Amino acid sequence: MKRHFSILVIALLLANTNVRAQSKHEMDSLHDYCYICTHNEHLIIKPPYTKKFVKELPFIIASGAMLAAGLTASAIDNTKPYTEEELTTNPPDVNSINSFDRGSADNWSESISTTSDAVLLTVTVLPALFLSEHHTGRDIRTLLIMYAEVFTFNYGLTEFAKSTVNRDRPYVYNDEVPMGTRTGSTSRKSFFSGHTSQTAAASFYFAKVITDYHPTLKPGLKIGLWAFAITIPALNGTLRVLAGKHFPTDVMTGYVAGAATGWLIPQLHRTRASKEQKEQLSMGFIPYRGTMLMSLNYRF
Repeated sequence: MKRHFSILVIALLLANTNVRAQSKHEMDSLHDYCYICTHNEHLIIKPPYTKKFVKELPFIIASGAMLAAGLTASAIDNTKPYTEEELTTNPPDVNSINSFDRGSADNWSESISTTSDAVLLTVTVLPALFLSEHHTGRDIRTLLIMYAEVFTFNYGLTEFAKSTVNRDRPYVYNDEVPMGTRTGSTSRKSFFSGHTSQTAAASFYFAKVITDYHPTLKPGLKIGLWAFAITIPALNGTLRVLAGKHFPTDVMTGYVAGAATGWLIPQLHRTRASKEQKEQLSMGFIPYRGTMLMSLNYRF
């Protein structure tokens, strides 16, 4: 009898251990290891962006339409660059530039311009890092389609502005700049800065996607990620001004246009919040003097 009782006790202990292990497994199944998330635990949620082609089609049409508008505006633009004779006999008056931008007309540096090209190229391919993170890597096709929309919309908007505003670049006013540059085909396409807008679009898109996929991203990494996204286009815009390629207002406008495009397109792709995300929002009722008050709380 004692022997059977001992066997029963052992069986119950093993069963209890199995139930605990199963419960722990069920709890752990809500998380996945992630080196950039708080406590290295990634909250498993549905992909934050829609994958349905029907919902994707309006974005494809909109970005394609903006690209077409930009290319069309560029093709029909009849504004001619200054000729050498015009710049020699009747150069544009630097005093016609607004006081905020006027000082940048003296800037010129080919080496700084080359550096800004390198920054643009590096940041443009930044979303390729999605492949190295398994949570974004498994949805790489969706993310690349969205990035193509960001790129085409921003490029089309930039070309449209350049070809309709036709603002002289700062180096046009600078006698120390080679004449071939001052009379070049893009010498009257200063507004707004394409380098700045594309850098901002790529960096904001990258930061937006990473934070959307990682709702429990480590606070320090989140701050660093957005600090990078905000700083790098500002840096490249500064380089464009120092290189004599753009006025400050060109890069400021390009920054806003690119950042808005890079953030807004993925935001518009967002699916409905998952159950875990909805837990951030809580609602309750509190009795008060014979009636009920509703409380609404949002956990950041």
